[in-house]
Amino acid sequence: MTGLEKILSKIEYDSNDQCQRIISQANTKAEKLIGDAEAKAKEITQTGKAETAKELENIRQSAVSSSELAKSRIILSAKLKTIDDVLDKALENIKSMPRDEYFSYLCELIVKNAKEGEGVLRLPEDDMKSLDKSFIDGVNKKLEASKSVKLGDAADIDSGFLLVYGDIDINCSFDAIASEKRDELRDELNSLLFA
Repeated sequence: MTGLEKILSKIEYDSNDQCQRIISQANTKAEKLIGDAEAKAKEITQTGKAETAKELENIRQSAVSSSELAKSRIILSAKLKTIDDVLDKALENIKSMPRDEYFSYLCELIVKNAKEGEGVLRLPEDDMKSLDKSFIDGVNKKLEASKSVKLGDAADIDSGFLLVYGDIDINCSFDAIASEKRDELRDELNSLLFA
């Protein structure tokens, strides 16, 4: 081998050696970049899974809350309807009582609602027509000495009565009483449900 061949062989050997080192360094850097990229991808995936799981749990909790609220509204609506139905039925039963029972019930209500002094009792037109002459006397006998009632003009109500004391009207029509009781029962139901 000639001197030139030895030099060329040495250059080729050194060149191959240097190429191998460069390739080896490049492979090491590439493996590190790939490892870093895979670690970052795994981290992103884990973060994404955690965020997705959290979001799914929030959606589930929202759905549960919405269904519980809807259930409560349905139950409340059913209870309110039941109250209305019971009061409507009671009102219907009172209005369809036999006349003697009806007037006995009216007498009890008048005694319960009478105020001090003389009140004017106003009944519906139909009740005025079928009123027994002794009814007012019977009511006054049951009232305390400081209270009394006298019969006034017919009232524009369906059933029940109005008691008038000067500028004060006490509305004891059965529709007004049922409405008041309906509100009381609804308030009581609300306090039970939302306490």
